[in-house]
Amino acid sequence: MSSFVLCVRNKDSQTDTFGESVSAPSYLAVPDGEQIPRPSHKQIGGVGAWMDAIVAQAIPKPGGELDIVFFVHGYNTPPEEALKRQRLVEGELRDRGFGSLVIGFDWPTSGSAVLYLRDRKNAQAAASQLVRGGIIPFTKYNLKDCPVEIHLMAHSMGGFVVREAFRSIDKGRDANLSNDWRLGQVVFFAADVSSSCFDAGDTDMVPVFDHCGRFTNYFSGYDEALAVSNAKNIDLSSRVGRVGMPTDNPGHEKAVDVDCGPRYAAVPDRKFKIIDGMTSHSWYLEDSIWYDDLA
Repeated sequence: MSSFVLCVRNKDSQTDTFGESVSAPSYLAVPDGEQIPRPSHKQIGGVGAWMDAIVAQAIPKPGGELDIVFFVHGYNTPPEEALKRQRLVEGELRDRGFGSLVIGFDWPTSGSAVLYLRDRKNAQAAASQLVRGGIIPFTKYNLKDCPVEIHLMAHSMGGFVVREAFRSIDKGRDANLSNDWRLGQVVFFAADVSSSCFDAGDTDMVPVFDHCGRFTNYFSGYDEALAVSNAKNIDLSSRVGRVGMPTDNPGHEKAVDVDCGPRYAAVPDRKFKIIDGMTSHSWYLEDSIWYDDLA
């Protein structure tokens, strides 16, 4: 089996590695035994062959439908860590009966927590390729009697990538790009996005709500990384992954807030066994109860 990645990092053909700048999409099928996505894992035949391979490996529901989930990682996440997290999510969902295939969207990060603003700039530059290069092609991909349902989940600054992706595509109004595409579920967890943009009447998140069936935001007040990001960010407002959506001016009817702070506090000695990163920011990915709810 392969792990499928839509990578928008620049390529170094001599070392067969990806870099830290934004580039054209690479459609990867990473073999099971490989731990690092490489340019040589590029799917022969381009995006069409890549989608065919994904559909062939996906596990259909009893009625024949397929669930495909795009997973967008956060800042300071190298390709090997992004792949590790993608595979973990896919396995945990399948163990709980949600037989989805998870595709990684790997955008370029600096690999250093101190280069936060550089990562944010790269996130904005790479954002539109998530929709243009991955989501929209799949929303148009349907086999006979086999509809494909597309979902999206984003961690940390990956939430910012998603918001900017949807905004840029809708704002661009590309004549060659249909605007009637739709997703099923969209999930943010520990999202590094301003809470205030979820206010009723705020336009920043409207494109996301317009293109999804339901939006779920998992947040925790114990998130230390998002407390720090307030100070690093040009936007100083509290992050939705730390305080949740506004309660005094509630937003869209599709949006659901889930406070995970009590769950985080219930396990006092958390240590990662599989992934790397700040515990209070990424603990969701190794928490069984969170996966139960996600599935």
